[in-house]
Amino acid sequence: MKKRLALTATFLVALSGCAEEEAREPGSFFGDGCVLDLETPLCENCLDFAHVTRLGGDELGPGFLVAEGTMDNVVRDSLGNYWVGQDEQIKVFDAEGTFLRAIGRRGDGPMEFGSAAPTHTDGSGRVHVFDTDNLRISVIDEAFTLVEEKRLPTWISAKAPLSDGERYVVHASIEEPGRVGMPLHIIDDSGILRSFGAGDERNSDSPESMPVELTLAADADGSVFAARRFEYVVEVWSQEGSRLGGLRGEPLLNSANFLLEPASPDNPPPNIIGQIRTDSDGLLWVSLAARRSDWLETLIPDPSGDGFIEPALEDITGIFQGRLDVIDLSTCTLVASQLHDQLLLLLEDRTVLGYGFTELGANTLDVLRVWLDR
Repeated sequence: MKKRLALTATFLVALSGCAEEEAREPGSFFGDGCVLDLETPLCENCLDFAHVTRLGGDELGPGFLVAEGTMDNVVRDSLGNYWVGQDEQIKVFDAEGTFLRAIGRRGDGPMEFGSAAPTHTDGSGRVHVFDTDNLRISVIDEAFTLVEEKRLPTWISAKAPLSDGERYVVHASIEEPGRVGMPLHIIDDSGILRSFGAGDERNSDSPESMPVELTLAADADGSVFAARRFEYVVEVWSQEGSRLGGLRGEPLLNSANFLLEPASPDNPPPNIIGQIRTDSDGLLWVSLAARRSDWLETLIPDPSGDGFIEPALEDITGIFQGRLDVIDLSTCTLVASQLHDQLLLLLEDRTVLGYGFTELGANTLDVLRVWLDR
């Protein structure tokens, strides 16, 4: 039986939800829709990375990090502690990277989780933890005490906090009158406040292709950014549901049916958007999983002669490396694009997490400060 290349949810879940966009000349204003200029040579060393600390790396002790599940959900609280999602619990490290404690256990009661995903810290220093398995959000204070629980209206595939810290934009398929085909929803503890966005689409014209999903972000003004990961399409919406603009980056590198067929020399994995984030300067940061030039050396042929063996997680980092793109939305200009040996998660303004391993194979997250030289 063919074995599909299984990749971490952070970097390789197919995402979508953006409407078709008329191609514009590079440099067009974002609000009119534009295409990034990928031909003009960029500064290859405009991004400098400085190591701050390391989370995890404990091969046997309580600070061991499990890569599967919700490890891609990390936030820093108001005391400088890092909260790392670990499916049924959260592991907390201090500002120096020392393991402090675990929060939660598997279950559906208070402070129990099925998929604990720390999402943001609000203005009161409380960490909001999404749990799609239990359809709720747990709000936990600095003393690691449960403050309140909010119900999720349905299972969601992506989320981002709005600027007030109490409402969220989520991506979900909701089969209710007036909401069908609208992938974006503003929610709070009372339920769904508003639904909007492009209609339900798929990655290609093939009826067998996977429905596309979104990765989300919101800026300080409350505008909602939604990225389609395989196609490098980003759209921005107001909270009232008006489409404010969009951009296109590099085209598809291969068929969008990649996830439906085994990886092979004829079906290479494409570069894929992992996360997006807007910073205080109005720049859009895009984290990608970029296929390495020697990626084929990582694949192991199946002895049966039918496809390839599913790679171990550490082998995935042999197929992909990180890439950071920085986009000036006021001019729709790609101001920096730089490769990094580690796959990268966007933590805060100018701070990222680099995914790696110890010599013995324990999972680590390196906290990296990023400087942009424009």
